[in-house]
Amino acid sequence: MTKYNMTPRYLVSALKDKDPENFTSITQIYRARTTYIMGKRSAMTEMQMLLSLIHQEKYMCWSGNKKNSGIVADIFWTHSDSVKLLNMVPLVLIFDCIYKTNRYKLPLFEIVGVTSTKLTFLVTFSYLEHEREENFT
Repeated sequence: MTKYNMTPRYLVSALKDKDPENFTSITQIYRARTTYIMGKRSAMTEMQMLLSLIHQEKYMCWSGNKKNSGIVADIFWTHSDSVKLLNMVPLVLIFDCIYKTNRYKLPLFEIVGVTSTKLTFLVTFSYLEHEREENFT
């Protein structure tokens, strides 16, 4: 059920609906989910896993490193279908930056396009180290 992004509280409810005598706690669910996710990730770091998923799902990716180190400072990814749609409907773009919602306190910058029928589509995502012009460029 974790594989299909079911939240832990619904997971506990589903297990109890199937078997009323099941005494699985939410803590056990969280531990099992962590074990499952770590097993999928194997020996890869979080960044390696992200880059692996980006390439596996055929996203285009660019990353910038800090000067004189191998530490990733900025990472940008988009899907080729999003780029095609953006080229067809380039009129309205919404830029939004979400702050301090992840473990590393990096802003998540996203660009969303709007079609002529008022539907939205995701254009790109980026984690930025700083909100400076060169990071956005």
